[in-house]
Amino acid sequence: MESPPSRPGVAASLGGLRPDDPTRVGRYHIEAKIGEGGMGAVYLGRDAGGRPVAVKVVRSELAGDRTFLARFHDEAANAERVASFCTAQVLEHGDDLGMAYMVTEYIDGPSLLQHVSENGALSPGMLHGVAVGVAAALVAIHSAGLVHRDLKPSNVLLSISGPRVIDFGIARALDMASSHTRTGQVVGTPGWIAPEQILTQQVTPAVDVFAWGCLVAYAASGRNPFGHGSFQIMAARAVHAEPEVGDLPAPLAGLVRSCLRKEPEQRPSARDLLLALVGGAGEAAVNTTLGEAWTAPPPVTVQAPAPAPAPAPPAPAPAPPPRPSPRQESPQQAQMPPPAPPTTQQPVERHTEPSYERRTVPAEAHLPPPAPHAFPIAEPSTWEAPMTQDGRESSPRRSRMVAAGVLALLLAGGIAGGAYLLTRPEKKAKPASSAPGFPTGAMLVRIDTAPGWPDKCHGDIGTYKPGDAAPKTLIRGPQCDMLPVRSPDGTRIAFTRRAVGASAAWVANADGSGARKVADIAGGRVTWSPDGTRLAYVGKQGATSQLYTVGLQDGSTTPLTTDSSAKDDPMWSSTGRLVFWSKRDGTEQLYTLDPDHPTDPWTKLSRDGVRAVDPAWSPDGSKVAYTRGASPHSDIWVMNADGSGARPLTRAGEHEMDPGWSRDGRWVCYVQGAVEKPEVRAVRADGTDDRTVTPAGRTFGHPSW
Repeated sequence: MESPPSRPGVAASLGGLRPDDPTRVGRYHIEAKIGEGGMGAVYLGRDAGGRPVAVKVVRSELAGDRTFLARFHDEAANAERVASFCTAQVLEHGDDLGMAYMVTEYIDGPSLLQHVSENGALSPGMLHGVAVGVAAALVAIHSAGLVHRDLKPSNVLLSISGPRVIDFGIARALDMASSHTRTGQVVGTPGWIAPEQILTQQVTPAVDVFAWGCLVAYAASGRNPFGHGSFQIMAARAVHAEPEVGDLPAPLAGLVRSCLRKEPEQRPSARDLLLALVGGAGEAAVNTTLGEAWTAPPPVTVQAPAPAPAPAPPAPAPAPPPRPSPRQESPQQAQMPPPAPPTTQQPVERHTEPSYERRTVPAEAHLPPPAPHAFPIAEPSTWEAPMTQDGRESSPRRSRMVAAGVLALLLAGGIAGGAYLLTRPEKKAKPASSAPGFPTGAMLVRIDTAPGWPDKCHGDIGTYKPGDAAPKTLIRGPQCDMLPVRSPDGTRIAFTRRAVGASAAWVANADGSGARKVADIAGGRVTWSPDGTRLAYVGKQGATSQLYTVGLQDGSTTPLTTDSSAKDDPMWSSTGRLVFWSKRDGTEQLYTLDPDHPTDPWTKLSRDGVRAVDPAWSPDGSKVAYTRGASPHSDIWVMNADGSGARPLTRAGEHEMDPGWSRDGRWVCYVQGAVEKPEVRAVRADGTDDRTVTPAGRTFGHPSW
């Protein structure tokens, strides 16, 4: 990456270091201050090789909160798994001299907020590029089991290579810092957060999809689709009013409207958005689209601040950089220290932390919901109450007014989310696609083209979207293709191919093209490493089955086990552990090992001596679903990642097997019934709302969301 000061407008966006700013954090030399927000300060740093990075240092009040620090480091570790395509890659995190910090790529470019504020709505090419790039970033974030929670224009940077999303995984850490002492909190920025966030309901990836719709509408018109105003006005509109998205070009108009639906289960997934935008699948299609559409924003020529003092000898710190004018100030910038006297030249804000608006919901509230489209023209565009540096209002009266407004939303009109939790449908009463919150994305399946499974396999690989009349075939042929599974970034499929008595691991693009053999295996399923560079599988070593990994670039194989026990069904978690079953202690039991340290002892998860097979990690790696019991009396169970808390999800005892998690971790799909003619079903992760997925007259198996 080019050194920031070497391009016009880059040095001008940086502030000099003050006496209380660090000059080194971890192994990074600090050169300048980029910004400051609710969580702390952001600095431009460099590693020993001179690479520029953004170093986010937690402010001292939060650094003393053990709950926050634990969550901060957990979320930072999770964020490191996010693919860097269209995001600012998280490089590392740690503690140094009492400072907790996280290091990311330094992205050179203005935020979407600043670009639109200064230049107006985006051109059609840039608009499409932002829509595609942000959708691709959300696919990467959600594939890692994360939810951004605070996607907004100030968290999208317009780099020369395309839009990049920053600060994913941070909102949850800040939320958890005080959740044990406060209730009814709303974390995020009004105007960009979804109705379920305002109503403090369950947060899923659908909240980011809602924010994507707001962001694209804003980029196209320069206006938020819910207007502007105070917190309670914006919150009420998000819950009750219809958005005004303006005259958007196709296909953005329909996509934005679908993303702004009030019910999260009715919104498309980020992957659905991406496919609709690029008309294909995978990173190659995104690269092509961005290459054709993206034009980097022009450099901003502004006055640079005085240079930062050298680390030695000490020198007086220069004055802080000038502040934007009130017209440009965002809620994010409102958290910074009091402004210096205004100037005519404005700095570019980059990598600043998001603004988190917390509100406590009291028992008294009487604010009625606004009429649709009731956007008062005279409403101010900035918050009316003074804010403390952590984003809280300093006025108790204002806090009471805001809290009253939020609770009114809960009381007015009856909230549908509470209704469906109290009226769960009976088993098989409805098709799965009608269940509240049911995943809208397609699952991978094995499509049986002729009877005979499992003795005679006639299997193709395809996708099935619940509610459709039939699955869609991706890979077909005379051989037996089975056990499909998506790569972590969703761009590829791995599957097992059986032909003429031999089995092999194959990989193809998500649309079924480019299929190629990767390795000979003993049969059974294959699984992706969290970074998508390796597969794990079971191979034969003489008469014994062993676990192996194979690199997809060079084809190199690495043995993980050398013992004499039978084993199968490996699955890699998003946290790096491999779960599998083994007969080491007699019957099939579940174990985990670290593929990067295969000589370390295994960890045994199932301990009751009952047959346990088909393990499947939840997206966040916190739970394992599995098949418990011998066929035909097998059920689907779930346990924590350490083996504790084992409990049944199903109890029908009718050949239940092959569990798989939905991408948001809220549902588990599985197979039930006669092995030769399976029925795919789905159940909530709490064991309720067990429903049929397979359409009438169709047969397919090995479901994988």
